[in-house]
Amino acid sequence: MLRTKRPSWHKWPILAGLLALLFICAGITVLSRARSIQDRITHEIRLIDELDRLDDAIHKLGLVHRVETNSDLMQWEAERAELNERIRSVSGRHSDSPGMPNMPERLGAALARTDSLHWQSMALGNTPSERAASNAVMHILLRRAQQVVDQTIRQVHEQGLAVNAASLSGHWAWARLLLVAACLLAVAVAWLAGTSNRLLRESRQHTAELDQAKRNLEHINKELRETMLSKEEKEVMIKEIHHRVKNNLQIVKSLIRFQMDQVSDKRTLELFNECVNRVSAMALVHEQTYLSKDLANIDVNSYLNALIRDLVHAYSVGVQLRMDVDIRVQTLSVDTLVPLGLLINEIISNSFKHAFPDRTTGTIIVHLSGNEKNGLHLRIGDDGIGLPDRSKWSNPQSLGMDLIHTLAGQLDVHVELSDAPGTVYVLRPDQQLYKKSA
Repeated sequence: MLRTKRPSWHKWPILAGLLALLFICAGITVLSRARSIQDRITHEIRLIDELDRLDDAIHKLGLVHRVETNSDLMQWEAERAELNERIRSVSGRHSDSPGMPNMPERLGAALARTDSLHWQSMALGNTPSERAASNAVMHILLRRAQQVVDQTIRQVHEQGLAVNAASLSGHWAWARLLLVAACLLAVAVAWLAGTSNRLLRESRQHTAELDQAKRNLEHINKELRETMLSKEEKEVMIKEIHHRVKNNLQIVKSLIRFQMDQVSDKRTLELFNECVNRVSAMALVHEQTYLSKDLANIDVNSYLNALIRDLVHAYSVGVQLRMDVDIRVQTLSVDTLVPLGLLINEIISNSFKHAFPDRTTGTIIVHLSGNEKNGLHLRIGDDGIGLPDRSKWSNPQSLGMDLIHTLAGQLDVHVELSDAPGTVYVLRPDQQLYKKSA
């Protein structure tokens, strides 16, 4: 009597298990490599942030030179030592990153020329013309040093982040392929389980129940993700967003500065410089936001001091300035501080450009009081030569004047010119608007 050989179904689970183990190993390998690439991306993002701070330190070195040539404060050696230490620290931690092997040598050579110029300036004299010439040359040398940092940032972006991002995308493509293959394996196992009608019916029933349970779990998980985030986690996320926005704005500034190097027309350079200052005013708000402990309330005094400092450096004013600053508002929200910073940027920039021709001294006025609930009071301007034609104030024909009116509207304030000497703007709350909101 012949007996037919039954198929050995019991071997299929072993084969399926081996295939599953293979997929697991491959998945772990892909995820491990993706994690390694993600760590490199994080490392390069930190490098960009440190290079941004290094750029700010070079900017501060220019301010120290200007202060030291106008006063008896001796801070240059300490600032140079701190800057050198920061360069060594950054290059030591990121020596294997794109652009970093030769950055310390190039930057050191650029800064050595600034050091030589500083001591020559201190030894020559302290007349206004000598200070102006020294500051102009120092600005050029520091700009070259900043270009070294900016070029390194660009290399990190192009040769580091872009390459790693493409590699990470490729690994995730492999991960998706493995997921599809794993799903096909699951289908094959389910097909093998269909050898029994009873198991097939139960499998279909269980599959329907599992699908419904999966949808329910996905819905529940979505609700949990939306509602269970703690306040600290939300603040970390928001700070990270502001940090990224600030970094992106710094990249925009760098791109504009690269374009400025290719332009020789003075009017075009002035327009580019105004654009850089406006971007800086916005970037500074995001920087103060992620540095602030309270995201809803940003320190106004710290922000305005940093803004005015940056404007002094940007315009290299050869005038002995007295800063009449009276800030009686402690904190403001981001929504208020952005238009306020842009407004102050426009007015003070106009003062630096037009208020003090053929003068050696001048006063910049910034008085701020009030609050967001009842409205802000702002008095800002200078004691310079004033507007040549006040009749154009009510019908602005320039972008700067139009921006001042537009930003005042965003702050819900009226803006008018004071009768005081120079050009002084007075901004008062729109009482009718605040009465309606009350």
